[in-house]
Amino acid sequence: MNIIRELVEYRFENKVYSHHVLLAENNNKILLSAINIFLKSHATYSIQTSERYSSSIKRFLEYLIEQQPQGSADHNIWRNAKVEDIRKWQGNIVTERDTKELKKPTDKTIRGNAKIVYQFYCWASKNGFPVLINSTSKAWNYNFKDESKLVQLKSMISGTAPDHANIDLGGTSTKRESTSKKLHIMSDEDISSLMKAYKDPVYPALLMLAMATGMREQGCVSIPYIGVGFNGHIRTYPDIKNEIKDGNKAKMFSFTVTEKGSKERTLQVNMAAWKTICSKFLPHYYKRRKKFKKKFPTKNVDAYFFLKKNGEPVTAKNIADQTYNAKKHLSSFPWTFHSARDWYATNFIIRHLSKAEINNLHYDAAVEDQLRKQLGHSDIKTTYMHYVRQASLVVALQSGQLDYTLGKDDDFFNGLVGD
Repeated sequence: MNIIRELVEYRFENKVYSHHVLLAENNNKILLSAINIFLKSHATYSIQTSERYSSSIKRFLEYLIEQQPQGSADHNIWRNAKVEDIRKWQGNIVTERDTKELKKPTDKTIRGNAKIVYQFYCWASKNGFPVLINSTSKAWNYNFKDESKLVQLKSMISGTAPDHANIDLGGTSTKRESTSKKLHIMSDEDISSLMKAYKDPVYPALLMLAMATGMREQGCVSIPYIGVGFNGHIRTYPDIKNEIKDGNKAKMFSFTVTEKGSKERTLQVNMAAWKTICSKFLPHYYKRRKKFKKKFPTKNVDAYFFLKKNGEPVTAKNIADQTYNAKKHLSSFPWTFHSARDWYATNFIIRHLSKAEINNLHYDAAVEDQLRKQLGHSDIKTTYMHYVRQASLVVALQSGQLDYTLGKDDDFFNGLVGD
């Protein structure tokens, strides 16, 4: 028996839903009704959430099938799962990962996926489905502390003078990290290399937007061609200058974005970066816009700016997949698209604090507040102190090997993408 995952879209009570469903396939396909009801009620906010929830449950069901004699599993196998099955599933992943000496999936990821599975069974029990797992049992928790071979990384916040021993400039290492997490620092050359490795120009444009804002992938792909509501001023460059106050002098414009669930925040977009993004991507956009209209005649084309070659809107998963493919062509390249978020935050600290303040791990409430709002973090240590420490490593590099500061915005962003 195979477990199949499909994406469905439908209208119910005047609302359009889009989420994944799971089917059991043997001689025919059978919808796993309880699981799909759970996915509809818990994972319809975004496709990314639906992918995470449905993938976690799918992998667990596949594990259950593997434990059965070949050909004996049926579509009701999910009903007979016990809490120890969730624990053993995690252990199986940890063992396989450590045997192959991999660092992913991390302990946190494995436990997060298991928590989604446990959450489903608690919901099923509460709603009267015949399952053997309930919310009173804690036996689903796997003992990562004793069983996982991954080194437990220490906190990056020490409160003492910065330690410059773990700067990583992109070289490979055969030894595992022993005491603290290495800080990967992206140089201008690294950023340009990644941009050139993408096969579709939409991804370098998105990477530049992430660098200019600190937005997550989900936020980047949501920026419209023409905005509405709070984002009613959003236009491509130079038209946006006519929509905002002092447009000809403005160095930033606001963008209200929703990321990670329903959390909404308003951040600032660098105008110089937006100018370069538009100049490089607009010629491609207009061709793709025509394909979008043919493919999605009922959808508002102005709600999407970043379109793929086939006219479909780019998703966060597309970014992850295409970055993975791009990195195959780069030697010893430890960075990802998400590294642009760290790049933004570290550079923000360098711009707003003096070298002495950075080296002394100085806390500035105003700077912390701005950065926290821009990144969408709620924890001060996560937002501020982490990046002050990373900034201390950057400013400690005096050899000229890295040019980490932006300098003049127009020159910097244009220089990344070239002519």
